[in-house]
Amino acid sequence: MQKSPVRPVVEGGVLTAVAIIFALISTYIPVLGVFVNLIWPVPIVLLGVRHGYKWSVMALVVSGLISALIMHPLNAVLVIVGSGLIGVALGYGLRKEFPPAKTLLIGAGASLISKVMVIAISAAVMGVNPLNIQTEAMVTGMEQAINFYREMGMKPEDLATMEAAMRPAIALMKIILPAGFIMAAMVDTYLNFQVAKMVLAKLGQPIESLPPFRRWSMPRFTIYALAVALVSIYWGSSRSIVILNSVGMNLMIVTTMMLFIQGMAVFYFLADKYKLSRIVRGIILFLIFSNGIFMQALVIGGAFDIIFDYRQLRAPRLE
Repeated sequence: MQKSPVRPVVEGGVLTAVAIIFALISTYIPVLGVFVNLIWPVPIVLLGVRHGYKWSVMALVVSGLISALIMHPLNAVLVIVGSGLIGVALGYGLRKEFPPAKTLLIGAGASLISKVMVIAISAAVMGVNPLNIQTEAMVTGMEQAINFYREMGMKPEDLATMEAAMRPAIALMKIILPAGFIMAAMVDTYLNFQVAKMVLAKLGQPIESLPPFRRWSMPRFTIYALAVALVSIYWGSSRSIVILNSVGMNLMIVTTMMLFIQGMAVFYFLADKYKLSRIVRGIILFLIFSNGIFMQALVIGGAFDIIFDYRQLRAPRLE
């Protein structure tokens, strides 16, 4: 029996209005706007799951046009382009009932493309590279901090030591900005996935959940990617190949973070296995996040688990 188009039209109108309100809040309300901007794609996700990607694309276009009329067109474009593709991609993956990991991967890819598009649009309209603005802000912040401590009476030699320590950190931040964008894409995709999942459950349309965190596992190619990163850094630095060194640094940051997540999953697996109390877990977590040695040990543990499958999560190979 053919469904009436009234329901998708009504829901499309309501969710489009919510998306417009979210866009206004994210632009004009400083503190709340930051959080709302992160979950802006949720109405687009809901519409895509319930009625298909065509409706989510239509809602995206309509909300973009109306937002451009209400507020500055550039702000509307940045909000819609920066978050819209995530909503369409997640809605499509959830409607097709892809495995959660595949859906998140599609959403993260869409989020990364959105961020690149936002940078390109900003550079084309404003005539400056937003990445350069961010790096200049880092340098300005460092100079302001040094001036502050100088006015507080800090010794010149101590100020020189502080500046010598901060400049390499800022230089490193400039290099690993792409890795930051990749990790930000993963985070905002996961956040929208979880929020959309909760809303859909309230609407009586549950979707497949991710496995418990203690059973999370990164793909095996993470180890190979880390090896490629280390070789790239070595060749890039020893042969003065700047691009190769930068690629290696960004790849190492991403893979190390993935191994850290794997290590945290192993920790929770062991904590459940040996029934550690909340106090003991809290103490261990405090040591992990406050001590670099423990953090490195967790990364090594994650690598060990990927290589040897300590938790035995992979399906056995058929002989």
